[in-house]
Amino acid sequence: LHRYKFDEYASKRGRNIFVCSMADLFGKWVPDKWIKEVFTACMKAPQHNYLFLTKNVKRYVEYGVPMLENMWYGTSITRETDMHLFNDLPAGCNTFVSIEPILEDLEVEKHNVMFRLVDWFIIGAETGRRKNKVVPERKWIEDIVNECRKNNKPIFMKSSLEDIWGEQLIQEFP
Repeated sequence: LHRYKFDEYASKRGRNIFVCSMADLFGKWVPDKWIKEVFTACMKAPQHNYLFLTKNVKRYVEYGVPMLENMWYGTSITRETDMHLFNDLPAGCNTFVSIEPILEDLEVEKHNVMFRLVDWFIIGAETGRRKNKVVPERKWIEDIVNECRKNNKPIFMKSSLEDIWGEQLIQEFP
């Protein structure tokens, strides 16, 4: 936990901050005390929007995350067996699903309730050392986009989809 970073954004103009972008603040190994310290720092700089992402979505509710307009709670889905994770996102707040990397066809029509309940969708392909190991089919992406459109949900395509999508990426914010 890098406490010296807590005040870094306090006096800066509002922006979107992806909290623990390379970690999982809600992992089982993270003490509640650390989570509390992070939220305290976030509340000292309310001009920003804060995005939290975890695979351990049940901990959002167990911990009792703040239900504030500038707090966004999300989960990461990569394959069909992950699709249930959205069910545990906290109700009554801003939620998002990051479908990244898309590792297989997600059969989104079976999960249309997710597209009604979640506020924002982010999608992307694999990057880093595993780039191009699994390349999503354009149809998989189209299915996600179509379901978002049916439900009037904003979608943000990561640049990793550029070659697959083959046209201007959709990059919407809620």
